[in-house]
Amino acid sequence: MATTSKVQNRSALNWLLWGGSLVTLFIWSSLHDPFNAPKSWVLSIAGSWLFGWVVFQLKDQWKVAPLKGATVIAGAYLLVMSIDFILGNNKYISFFGEYQRRTGYISYVLLVVFFLAASYLIRLENIERLEIAVLVTGFLTAIYGFFQHFKIDFIHWNNQYNPVISTLGNPDFAAAAMSIFLIISFGISIQSKNRLWLRVFAGLNSLLLFIVIIFSQVRQGLITSVLGLVIIFIIWLYQKQKYLSYGFIFATFLVGVISILGMLNKGPLINFFYKSSVTFRGDYWRAGWRMFVHHPIFGVGLDRYGAYFRQYRDATQSLRRGPGLVSNAAHDIPIQLAATGGILLLLVYLAMTIFIAWRGLISLKRTQGAQQLLAGTIFAAWIAYLAQSLISIDNLAIAIWGYILGGAVVGISTTNQNSNKSKSSISQPLLSGALAFAFIVISGIFWSEQSSTKQLTSLGNPQNQSEAAVYKAISQKPLSFIFKEPTIEVIAAAHLAQVGDFPDAITVLKEITIKDPRNYDALDFLSRIYEYQKNWTAAVPIREAITKLDPYNQINLLQLGEDYKSSGDTTAAKGTIALINAFAPDSSEAKQALKDFGK
Repeated sequence: MATTSKVQNRSALNWLLWGGSLVTLFIWSSLHDPFNAPKSWVLSIAGSWLFGWVVFQLKDQWKVAPLKGATVIAGAYLLVMSIDFILGNNKYISFFGEYQRRTGYISYVLLVVFFLAASYLIRLENIERLEIAVLVTGFLTAIYGFFQHFKIDFIHWNNQYNPVISTLGNPDFAAAAMSIFLIISFGISIQSKNRLWLRVFAGLNSLLLFIVIIFSQVRQGLITSVLGLVIIFIIWLYQKQKYLSYGFIFATFLVGVISILGMLNKGPLINFFYKSSVTFRGDYWRAGWRMFVHHPIFGVGLDRYGAYFRQYRDATQSLRRGPGLVSNAAHDIPIQLAATGGILLLLVYLAMTIFIAWRGLISLKRTQGAQQLLAGTIFAAWIAYLAQSLISIDNLAIAIWGYILGGAVVGISTTNQNSNKSKSSISQPLLSGALAFAFIVISGIFWSEQSSTKQLTSLGNPQNQSEAAVYKAISQKPLSFIFKEPTIEVIAAAHLAQVGDFPDAITVLKEITIKDPRNYDALDFLSRIYEYQKNWTAAVPIREAITKLDPYNQINLLQLGEDYKSSGDTTAAKGTIALINAFAPDSSEAKQALKDFGK
């Protein structure tokens, strides 16, 4: 039985580390969403296997105080999130997450499973397994980004950003992940007790990661890298000269404050730290805070930030970037969780964060020399993840390491080295295998849906009736799957309209809006179809519904006025002038409204 347990624990550690690596690395270019969708499938398969393992560990791990604390907090996190999911107004989005984000209920459940598995499994005596997984993941992420910088890429991405997107699809995400890998790689390279080849590989990896982060031109990647490296240096300095380290901590604190002020467009470091994207993030934060204020207990619904953004943004954001530029994430994890899950979810998240930080400090206090530096490296990497989470989203490729490293911090802090050697049996791999197989089947369904959508979006305009019939059949294929992604349904409806099948397109869009009255894209496209058909009486109520969801959209208000006018309601048309002037009096839409309806 002990041998079975040892094998299963070793297997669990492989699922934990290499599953986490694949979440970061796995992409599939033939899918409509080549980044987040395949990563979510890897997370679901690996996480479901680990879920089965964790279930069989709970009784034994409960006996160890730090692991008991981690289990209680994780349980509270899952309980609150489950309540939020049950009370959510769109079960599909709440469960699977927003399209091309995939940070819904199931993703967070499995991330918490990764956290628990890491806290149960990872100790200082087996930390090299984690180090090797990070080195391999960091190297592959960086080398791909390195070649991308020089326009050498085996995939021709439709990329509007800096070419360094690696396997994360965005330079900001790529730099954030590489900063975490850089911190750990550097920490490995300075460990004199590590094997020489490991130190050399880690040192070269650190240099490569640093170069590619510079290539990405993402300042937050450099800042979080420096933050982690400074923490490692402070720990080393503390071992050499305690009082000198205190002075360095104070100096670092001052530099940090000035740097934050620079990010906020204040102080002497504005030119280095301030970017317009920080201003845009401020727009997202304010909208998220308003959602929380108006929905303080349970939030607006898990991963439903995008459905409410237009309603809770202010005129400043709409006029600054145009009403068409929106966001489906707050770009700040605490604000995102507060807005979408309410105060209870925010509190358990903060409790987990504080608990991990506390265990990190305990591990530093209990260790000395090389072990202290090793524990500090993992802690520093987790702090870097935490720092970037204040200005970014929980992208799965990054979040997976935040939860693994958080669990590792807890695991390292425990003095019970044998807490992961509990008894087990054949029941555990059977449960894990069954859960993983179920998610493999579900992922296969999504894979087919994604592939058919990719095929659909690659079509041009039909040239004849025969081609239109073929295109119609292709357009209807994504609608045949058991899991119907709302965004893909809108895409399919758009292509049905493109081939002239307006009745089916209208039917699909109406079904979407019945299931989710806040689906802006479906409402907008439905109104445009009615306007194309000159069915003004049908278009008007749709535009009015859009106005409630998006009160600071002068483009929609102008079109609503045009629809009123075309339907013969000139009084209502004139009323839109005041609505536009209330927040956008100097806009071209205000001038056009006055010209068209002010007579």
